[in-house]
Amino acid sequence: MKYKVINLKENNPTVELALGLLEIEIEVGRREGVVCLKIIHGYGSHGVGGEIKKSLSFWLNRAKNRGFIRDFVKGENWTASEKASKFKQVCPELLGDPELYYANAGVTIILI
Repeated sequence: MKYKVINLKENNPTVELALGLLEIEIEVGRREGVVCLKIIHGYGSHGVGGEIKKSLSFWLNRAKNRGFIRDFVKGENWTASEKASKFKQVCPELLGDPELYYANAGVTIILI
């Protein structure tokens, strides 16, 4: 399986716990041969960005710069992103995910 969904907002964890879980899931995914993770993080109850979403963006930029992940695309940028076509080639399972085609600010796609 190349594609896996991780729900970081389930059970309302703290930001630290959610990011720790993500790091573990990336490592587990690598061992399982996962190439692409869809992260469900929510977008905040008022649509302005929850704490996990805000912190995740910073964390992902650092993870990419360190080489811990290959790349990422935020759900709200998916349809306008040039990177999305690269992601679909590497992980064709993304083609069948309807959540990605309506600018879903509550998800992020990561290539690991």
